[in-house]
Amino acid sequence: MGKDKLPSKPNIFLLLLFFLPGNTPLNTEPQYMVLVPFLIQTNSHEKICVQLTYLNESVTLSATLEYLGENRSLIDDVVSEKDVFTCIPFSLPKSNSTSVAFLTVTVTGDTLRFKSRKSVLVKNSESLVFVQTDKPIYKPGQTVQFRIVSLDKDFYPLNEKFPFVYVQDPQRNRVYQWQGVELETGFTQLSFPLTSDPIQGFYKIVVQKSISSHVEHSFSVEEFGKGRNLTVMPFTVTTKFGISWEQHGE
Repeated sequence: MGKDKLPSKPNIFLLLLFFLPGNTPLNTEPQYMVLVPFLIQTNSHEKICVQLTYLNESVTLSATLEYLGENRSLIDDVVSEKDVFTCIPFSLPKSNSTSVAFLTVTVTGDTLRFKSRKSVLVKNSESLVFVQTDKPIYKPGQTVQFRIVSLDKDFYPLNEKFPFVYVQDPQRNRVYQWQGVELETGFTQLSFPLTSDPIQGFYKIVVQKSISSHVEHSFSVEEFGKGRNLTVMPFTVTTKFGISWEQHGE
């Protein structure tokens, strides 16, 4: 079991320090420490860190996380070193609302016995969702092409599934709709044709993230003559993985 770095996120950590019972002098009494965020965000890379010091025997270290009625084993290893520090990565899926998870850590040896159960708050992480169309104004009969990009709070691509994506005309009628839209590597691309005689004005593309959360993007449908020049500047989104999307209009 190697040594790992402390989590670099600016979270506030819960520090638990315990003295394990054992027949050793006070200045070398076995100690046990756990670092875990007070707040765990779903669909995010989190870590729990465990430190054992002044061990005088081999022990079994186990940690489980109880969440949404299920127990997840984070670690179950035999520790023979005198001093150990390790971090265990994990992530939790989304829930319907803010909930509580329970962390149980157990250290068991021939003479050492310890078990602790603590609660931590779990909150759904909010993603950054962008909707981009290939241009802001369309003529009747043209095809509207758009993409949906999702990033986590650290600007990494996030694979999400949206229950609904739909298009509203200026009279708030749904003219197109997609169900269960899934993103791959943080984005997806969709398109739909405009009729030859659509209602002119501002349309909305709506991405329904949840019952109470959605993202909108507007574009315009209108007739414009050849004398009108429409210039759209390129727009680029770059993630921490080095993945870029560049958009050009006509």
